[in-house]
Amino acid sequence: MFVVNRFLIFITRSPFDSLNGQTALCFCEAAISLGHEIEQIFFYQQGVLHASTDVQAGAGEKNMLQLWTHFAEQTKTPLNVCVTAAAKRGVLSEDDAKIFGRHSNMDKVFCPIGMADYFSALSTSAIGNDSSPICIQF
Repeated sequence: MFVVNRFLIFITRSPFDSLNGQTALCFCEAAISLGHEIEQIFFYQQGVLHASTDVQAGAGEKNMLQLWTHFAEQTKTPLNVCVTAAAKRGVLSEDDAKIFGRHSNMDKVFCPIGMADYFSALSTSAIGNDSSPICIQF
């Protein structure tokens, strides 16, 4: 009997400091291809840089923004970004850009949310289900 697992992915490393983002993306693609569900991907700390349109991949490096965008468009998986961590690192949603009088550089496929929203989704998704989601940090 095949069990469908539900995953919440938590990414804390920048797209150029480590391969964590690439590893997370490969994991998500493999999980979905095996019939599992990715409920959301949450970018926190330096991981919020995955959402920045200002970050440019170096020669020979993968463009993680393009890869995440393609993944989200194909799978309809929510890509959530901690709005506070993002603002501290200069990654601004449209709303924050208006507040700070700057331009928005958070790609539109990413959704800015609060850390409390992530934990609320975490606890809510476990209620009323036979199995809690599996949380993995990259």
